[in-house]
Amino acid sequence: MMEKCDRTQPLPKEEIQPVDFDAEVEKKDYRRRELEQAEQEQQKRMDWYEEHLTALAEYMEFLPEDEDRLWEYLKQDADMDQKEQVIAKLQDAVEHMSREELRRKKGTLMRDYNGYQEQRQQRKEHLTALLNQMVRREIFAEDFYRKPIEAMLSLTDDAGQVLRQLHTTLQSYESLMEKIQVDISVVEEEKKRIAELLQEYVHEVHQNLGRIDQNSTISIRDKNVKMLKIMLPDWEENEKLYRIGVWDFMEEMTNKSIELLENNENALEYIGTRVTTKNLYDVVVGIDNVRIRLHKIEEQRQYEITWSQVARNSGGEGFLSAFIILSSLLYYMRRDASDLFADRNEGKVLLMDNPFAQTNASHLLKPLMDMAKKTNTQLICLSGLGGESIYNRFDNIYVLNLIAAGLRNGMQYVKAEHARGADAEATLEPQVSQIEVLGQQELIF
Repeated sequence: MMEKCDRTQPLPKEEIQPVDFDAEVEKKDYRRRELEQAEQEQQKRMDWYEEHLTALAEYMEFLPEDEDRLWEYLKQDADMDQKEQVIAKLQDAVEHMSREELRRKKGTLMRDYNGYQEQRQQRKEHLTALLNQMVRREIFAEDFYRKPIEAMLSLTDDAGQVLRQLHTTLQSYESLMEKIQVDISVVEEEKKRIAELLQEYVHEVHQNLGRIDQNSTISIRDKNVKMLKIMLPDWEENEKLYRIGVWDFMEEMTNKSIELLENNENALEYIGTRVTTKNLYDVVVGIDNVRIRLHKIEEQRQYEITWSQVARNSGGEGFLSAFIILSSLLYYMRRDASDLFADRNEGKVLLMDNPFAQTNASHLLKPLMDMAKKTNTQLICLSGLGGESIYNRFDNIYVLNLIAAGLRNGMQYVKAEHARGADAEATLEPQVSQIEVLGQQELIF
């Protein structure tokens, strides 16, 4: 008794509760029948599950994304109460389904799955068509662009891999774009520097144009007359406009050169013919904005004319205008602008063939000689004309005669005779020369 009941004395009779064993047996039998019935129901339910699982066996490898995350969650060392709640929800979702509900659920899943498969196939075909369309475009013909697209084409069965390949490609392009941005910034800085150099060059040309007419003032009828006037736009007032002109010129050159290079044409040839001093100055400042005035000398008067009116001058007047421009250019070319303390009006010698054919009038010859004297230019003029209006303008006059050779037929000798000149010591000592006349060439000034 001590070993079985942990007591040494039995309970008093009055404390023992009476038990109806027949009723208890009846209860246990009822409970057993309920459990057997529940077991049969569960077995039926298991049969349903097996039936549907067999029908869905081919899809077992395709677990829904949410279910993947659920099982991963259940494998973690999370709070057991939370896991039990999740498992209970899953059990409730399944246990309360009837056979008909389970069949409908299966049909719904199959329908949705087939619909998703059809959508997936359509989107795969659409993606493949887009990639094929891209790879055929001329802009993506280079290997740098074409190969990543072809790599994505080979991965269209797995959208995830296509996205990863696209992400990798975009990252490489972004890295390249950052590098290109740095290169562009360097090119832009270089472009600004070149624009500044071009603007400085145009400014220098502008300043030099204004220096050509500096020494063109002579005295005509006791009045100082500036024979050549070059009037330029004010640089400081228009500097911003000129800067825009230089920039537009560079943009035009850049765009045209890129177009030529894309067409495999020679851009250097275009640049060489386009980038000239004349074109650059015309684009930036404008040649039409430069006003040129010359003096037309008539017998009784003189007055200013425009550059376009010079072409309508008579022969002698036209020659005088051309000589004024030539003398001014010679003075400008020989003058050293960096020398601040000397005029640097260096001597020049100009040899002219028959300049008096039309310029033999005194009122034209005098300004011509005065202009030559002003620019320190010695004139050596060959002419068959005479007359005091011509002779009075020269310090020394030589007469050149051709004398036939007595010993050699067809040969002639030149004999020079000093016809005028006060200082005989300063004259040129004539030397007999043997020449052969092959033809006559006309020099036009």
